[in-house]
Amino acid sequence: MLDKNAKPGINRYSRLLIALGLGLTSVASVGAVALFHHMDILTFIASLNTKQVTVAQLQQGELKPVILIDVRSPEEYAEDRIGESPLVPLTDIELGFGVKQIQSIVKARVKSDRPQPIIVLYCARGGRSVKAYKQLEKVARYSQESAGNETDKIKDISLNVVVLSGGIKAWREAVPAQKDAQILAPITLGSLIKSPSVTLLSE
Repeated sequence: MLDKNAKPGINRYSRLLIALGLGLTSVASVGAVALFHHMDILTFIASLNTKQVTVAQLQQGELKPVILIDVRSPEEYAEDRIGESPLVPLTDIELGFGVKQIQSIVKARVKSDRPQPIIVLYCARGGRSVKAYKQLEKVARYSQESAGNETDKIKDISLNVVVLSGGIKAWREAVPAQKDAQILAPITLGSLIKSPSVTLLSE
């Protein structure tokens, strides 16, 4: 038979085991959902705070004008891409010069009498796009903080950046390659136009 003094200790121990079990179950659940979305846990958690757009929203013209940017590898880009979207690999964005490429792409397509374009980042399934989004968000935050600095050359144009939910895999499930131009024509910026320098903002 158990001692009366032992019961509080056992109860505390049981509560600790239950709390630990619930915590492990939560981590396992998040891990399973992240795996389902083909992301590591940290990227999945970051994706919860990332602006995303679905293939259906693009098809229905809910966002326009848009500029799609592929953040996959050159090899993947050579195999398939969405329309004539330019390639700016995540590795280049992480090194910094990819950010300048995106700024140049937008700068060349912006026209003063049109709404600001929405940058739609895509990869295979969404994980790398989320990482690219977060990198661009850091640049935007830095640009805002250093706006008073005369040496800061990134100014004038604000950009919306979103991630294509499900990436090119989700796009291809809904849109065959031969239909890309037809779907994209009403929502993408057509001609290249010169414009002032660019500030990246994620909202």
